[in-house]
Amino acid sequence: MEDSLQLNLEILAEQGIALIRCRGQLKFGKESQLLKKCVDSVLSQFSICVLSLTAIHQIDARGLGTLVACMEKSRSLGCLLLIGGASDKVRDLLRITRLNTVFEIYSSEFEAMQACGQAA
Repeated sequence: MEDSLQLNLEILAEQGIALIRCRGQLKFGKESQLLKKCVDSVLSQFSICVLSLTAIHQIDARGLGTLVACMEKSRSLGCLLLIGGASDKVRDLLRITRLNTVFEIYSSEFEAMQACGQAA
């Protein structure tokens, strides 16, 4: 079915840090809306959030815009939002669009969580 949701999110919490694992596609429509709502909800409860994008295999301009909106929201709340791992496709797009200069990007969830632990 064409209308089915192409993004799955798993939310975990450890030592006051939220981890959102994203799987599938981050694109215009329901997927972008879902991620934004999820991040907004998590940031209302946690001051540190790690987004894992290692299992994102497709992302479009709206998906990139959603990531930027999530970053802006986290900054406005005084929260920290990190990217803990990204697929090669996502990492390339972040580099090409120079968004890699906007986000703190770590090579893995583990590395991002360690950095958060040191910052906390």
